[in-house]
Amino acid sequence: MPMPANPNEHDDLLSAYRRVLQELARGAPLAAVLKRLTEEGEASVPGMRCSVLLLREGNLYEGAAPSMPEFFRAAVEGLPIGPQIGSCGAAAHSGRRVVARDVEVHPNWADFLDLARAAQIRSSWSEPIKATDGSILGTFAMYYGEPREPDAFELEAIGTFAQIAAIAIESDLTSARRRETEQRFRQLAEAIREVFWLTERRGANDTLLYVSPAIETVFGCPRENLCVDPHAWSKDIHPADRAAVLAQLGAARTQGECDLEYRLLRPDGSVRWIHDRMFRVASESGSPERFAGISEDVSARRQTTLALAHALEELEARARLRENSLQAELLLAEERERRRLAIDLHDGLNQQLTLAQMKLVALAEAVDARHEPAARKVLQLIADADRAARNLTFQLSPPVLHDLGFSAAVQWLAEEIQQSFGLQVEFEDRLIDAELDRNISLLLFRAVRELLTNVAKHAKASRANVSLRQHGAQVEVVVRDNGVAFNPSAVSGRGLGLSSIRERLELLGGRMQIDSSSGQGTAVTLLAPRKLGHAPEPAPQ
Repeated sequence: MPMPANPNEHDDLLSAYRRVLQELARGAPLAAVLKRLTEEGEASVPGMRCSVLLLREGNLYEGAAPSMPEFFRAAVEGLPIGPQIGSCGAAAHSGRRVVARDVEVHPNWADFLDLARAAQIRSSWSEPIKATDGSILGTFAMYYGEPREPDAFELEAIGTFAQIAAIAIESDLTSARRRETEQRFRQLAEAIREVFWLTERRGANDTLLYVSPAIETVFGCPRENLCVDPHAWSKDIHPADRAAVLAQLGAARTQGECDLEYRLLRPDGSVRWIHDRMFRVASESGSPERFAGISEDVSARRQTTLALAHALEELEARARLRENSLQAELLLAEERERRRLAIDLHDGLNQQLTLAQMKLVALAEAVDARHEPAARKVLQLIADADRAARNLTFQLSPPVLHDLGFSAAVQWLAEEIQQSFGLQVEFEDRLIDAELDRNISLLLFRAVRELLTNVAKHAKASRANVSLRQHGAQVEVVVRDNGVAFNPSAVSGRGLGLSSIRERLELLGGRMQIDSSSGQGTAVTLLAPRKLGHAPEPAPQ
């Protein structure tokens, strides 16, 4: 995304995105997620107020507008959409972003000027919130108290906030549809025709007093057969279930009730699931013992329950995939910004400092002896600033990585660590024409730098080794040291960057493994796909 004037604003905005996604991942209600989204948007862009409006049947309704006046919120509630209905109504109608630089002169605001003035609104930008299929779900709007147009950073921000709102709204709609489906399933199960029966026990024999006609539909057993032999239906119990079912029914004679499900083999060869509830019927003292039962065909319910569970698993997997995809995009956007800022530093500030050094050298030679020490001092300060700027450039996006490639950059890094910290670093390169995605190589380079720095600062090691290998569609990087061991589950002891490395690797389809034992040192293995979209397989032993 374009870089804001203040680099810290970029980091703040990325943090805001992540916090809103975390709210969504925790399953917060839609209203809470949208409120958090607008609050984070206002906090990340000073002087801006924002709102989310939801589109239902051609009208806009409030989703969240925590900083807008109550009278404004009431006025826009139920607002119809149209080509000249403010910024949000027009954006929802056209499906395109609407920017009103000055509402006092914009034709869409002609009918809303009194409302805008009362709310102290002079400019308004609205981004349509689109579902995956392209349909309009609502709008995300930004408001300012002075006439202005959005810069590139603000355009990117409003677009991204609208995308996050789309994820939240679609997730809520999916949950609502799921609840509606479950309710229909429950109603269907309750409407299934049940079999009612009543028996009377005299001695060791049961006499059937009544069975409803549904017995022929559910069990496929003629009623007259049961009148002759009340236990005739049990012959059709699935062989795998028969012994357990008869045992439970026998125990129910003593316990007074039972509740069980079992399979039934129908005469046509089909299998049905039966839910049986049996209970003792209260009777007068001395009368024969009676039992009643309700039998229900729950085959459809079992099938729909399994189908629903499968559908829920798919929805959750898609939600996780979409969230991971968005986080990966945010990560890659951050890396692109680092690269752009490094280029700006190199081509701008570094060049200007170099030119200043050249001119100051000439000036130092031209001044008299009295001013020469001061000139030399200024020259040293500029040289220090130039080195600091170049170091910052390397920290943001090392040119050697982009110019010479991953292997050469890691070898250069090993030499730099050895020179800076006195740590002996061996380098082993077995990457044979391994072409890496630029984002993968950049992430792995940062990871190796973090690991070697941790070894030099914390491990009390005298030697380290960095090896690069490839295994088909993946690349393996192993950093070993002979230092003190540590608990891999407590990575904070070796630098806070280890947890960040693991998180970023996983977002791009990779993983990190740490092996550390006393007397053996530590080995950190990084596995990553050579190209984005290829998940790594376990490396050969």
